[in-house]
Amino acid sequence: MSSSPVVVIRRADNAVVQAELIDGVQPRDLGLIERVWTPVRAQILAKLRAASVAPVDWPQSLRWDWSRKEGELKLLEAGGFGVICDGDWQGVMLTKSASHVALLASQRSKPLVYVDYVETAPWNWPIAAIGEQGRYRGVGSVLIREAMNESIRQGFKGRIGLHALPQAERFYDSVCGLTEIGRDPNKQNLLYFECSPEAAEKFLDEGGES
Repeated sequence: MSSSPVVVIRRADNAVVQAELIDGVQPRDLGLIERVWTPVRAQILAKLRAASVAPVDWPQSLRWDWSRKEGELKLLEAGGFGVICDGDWQGVMLTKSASHVALLASQRSKPLVYVDYVETAPWNWPIAAIGEQGRYRGVGSVLIREAMNESIRQGFKGRIGLHALPQAERFYDSVCGLTEIGRDPNKQNLLYFECSPEAAEKFLDEGGES
């Protein structure tokens, strides 16, 4: 496991806050993350129900369970990355790099880093319907930048691919500059995005916030 300094933005006052990017998240870390995040998710769910918010408008990763993904990190092609700030895991991402190739016309069949799962901590979710502002923003951008950097380290020139939850489509399109490939019937009809080397270079130069 290694770490490097990054920054995130505290939503309450827009202050830049120092954080740590972790490369080498371990299966045991996912178990810890889930133990800490589970009660926060439960509190959010209770507030949503109390406010009669329709389930279609709930955060779409609300029922994820990172402890169930521990086996994913045991694969040789898997990578685990996370962001720690104030002693807490603020976000986590799992990637794969051997079993996926590009579909984008200009990059077709070339290797890429596939973002299998990525999520920010539930206390970072802004949910207007229940008055939740969220603690930090920019965590998602830090993790997607790291996926692109990992692609570059592996000689893939920044190419990444991912399936987006509907609520995250605008982020990957407008903020990250990824290209929409189409809906994948083999992945719950989720929209699939890819990043070209040119788009990766642009995003890495300009950054972006989630």
